[in-house]
Amino acid sequence: MALLALLNMKTPKLSFFSAHMLIIGLTYKYDISTSESQRSNDHPPAQAFKSKIKEDGFWKKFDWWLMCALVIPVILETLDYTVVATAQPRIAVSVIYIGTSYLLASTVFLPFFASISDIYGLHFGLQLSLLFFLVGSAFSTGAVNMTMLLVGRGIAGIGSAGLLTIVRTIMSDSSSLDTNNIQQSATFFLYALGFCIGPVIGGFLVTASFRWVFAINIPCAVLAMVLCFFLLRKRVKGAKSSEELPGSTKSTTCMTKLALIDWIGTFLFIIGGTLILLALNWGPDDNWKTVRVIVGLVIGVIVFVACILWEVILERKHQASAVAISALHHVQPMLPLELFRSYNICVLHYGSFVSGIVMFVIFYFVAIFMTVVSGLPPDQAGTQLLYFAPGLGGGSLISIQLIKHFRQPIYPIVAGLIVMTVGLGLIQTGMQKNVQGLVNGFMCMTGCGVGLTAGPNVIQVRFLMPDHVAATNALLLFFRTLGGTVGLAQCFTVMNAKVDSYVVEQIRSGAISGSALDALGALYNSGGLDSIQSLEGLPPVSQQIIRDAFRDGVRWSFISLIPWASLAVILSLFLSTIPDPDARGTDHDKEMELPEPDETRKLSYKLEGDEHAVPIQQQNR
Repeated sequence: MALLALLNMKTPKLSFFSAHMLIIGLTYKYDISTSESQRSNDHPPAQAFKSKIKEDGFWKKFDWWLMCALVIPVILETLDYTVVATAQPRIAVSVIYIGTSYLLASTVFLPFFASISDIYGLHFGLQLSLLFFLVGSAFSTGAVNMTMLLVGRGIAGIGSAGLLTIVRTIMSDSSSLDTNNIQQSATFFLYALGFCIGPVIGGFLVTASFRWVFAINIPCAVLAMVLCFFLLRKRVKGAKSSEELPGSTKSTTCMTKLALIDWIGTFLFIIGGTLILLALNWGPDDNWKTVRVIVGLVIGVIVFVACILWEVILERKHQASAVAISALHHVQPMLPLELFRSYNICVLHYGSFVSGIVMFVIFYFVAIFMTVVSGLPPDQAGTQLLYFAPGLGGGSLISIQLIKHFRQPIYPIVAGLIVMTVGLGLIQTGMQKNVQGLVNGFMCMTGCGVGLTAGPNVIQVRFLMPDHVAATNALLLFFRTLGGTVGLAQCFTVMNAKVDSYVVEQIRSGAISGSALDALGALYNSGGLDSIQSLEGLPPVSQQIIRDAFRDGVRWSFISLIPWASLAVILSLFLSTIPDPDARGTDHDKEMELPEPDETRKLSYKLEGDEHAVPIQQQNR
């Protein structure tokens, strides 16, 4: 089996999120509607006007404080991907397990923190996430062996799951379409900032000691906890009320709330998700035939089915009055099953799944193409991924304007999925022709499709399921990572098969000379292509055969993704529209137009207590 040249090469993470730096210069003016209570007909028009001014000022101030409170938690989450990736080659030879333990924990714990945010509130959930991150970083910093390091990375990954879920929920925790729209650009800015400074910090720290790579997170996490306490505690939604959490009571305390958490569902989800993700990671290398792959997939699926069945039991227990299940009366389902009964939510989760496939595959396989096929050094191959950045940022900006104009996220969602599908087909065309410029241009186009769907997906889900914002955000993130894992497993399998078949076909056709055949035989007997150096050590004829084989394999990998994206396009055409609270607020404001300037002046006298002012009732007469 043909192994990959870039399996042990660190993928440049900066390129993905550097596109979001386009958001930095964005100036987007928007109006926020006043609440229904402030728009009551009982208030005089001028007073309503003053209230609106005060509220607008409050919201502008709130957004800036929100950014200040969340900037360090977001940077912490992004630093771990960029800084640690820089240090991994200096820590151990088997660096893949360091990233795997972190990735697994940050994926399977996503729904758990959605439950935490509902039961204990967003601020508590964010502080708990930072605490896990702090403890995990401390373990990694003081690790005396690889086991302790992996445990620390896993604990930090749990904290990362909370940061991902809570930050996204806070950024979509508004009933205004305009506010949600602009806050997506703020989210992109925060992640861009973290992914830009991460490699710079990592470059300095790794020259000193790998422990500093983890130690830098400790003071940052402490500072983030302090800032969130003072800046965020009173500005985000607290725990759900007893009416919103069936089975809870008004006297529920912090400790008794532990009984509300779906511990069994969480355990089953974590075990099932971990087994499936590990099996998908092992599958391409093991050719899907080893015991660990088969057992992992089978047991993982069985555990996931058990998790769903358990959630069904919890859902029905709220409607039943049997004494036998009274002990489960207070447990809140981790995965509300109404999410999976909604066609719209299922399609949006599938769209996030497809976006994850496209993003992960582009990062890995374009780098493989540039390194193995085009012969670029690893650092230059990484810079080619920067062409994905302008498309991603441009797509994000376009989606903001489309939502602002059409008042519906479905338009950029459908457009983005179409662009992604076409982009995948064009990328493989550029690879077939082996024209680097075409690959870069079509990669930028595909990035635009991903950017078009990223923010609108979150907005669409938020307004379709306003009672489960945290759960839907967690599932969007989970399906994005699951999609990326499935996409990589599929593409590595397709590429390996195509590379093997291409080499065998060249041998059978007699196109390979004796010396080149001996070199290829020695390469495969030694375990395959495990580094770019092993490719450069081959004779020129053998090198060209391997490069052509990988060009064909990578091209077919992208072709294999087109059915996934095409299905997403078809399904998205039937998405429902969302309500627009801002539009309703605008209509209401039109009914409450301010009086003429003279009447406004008289009204102000009346409000100030001027006894000579004409009463409002007489003015109306």
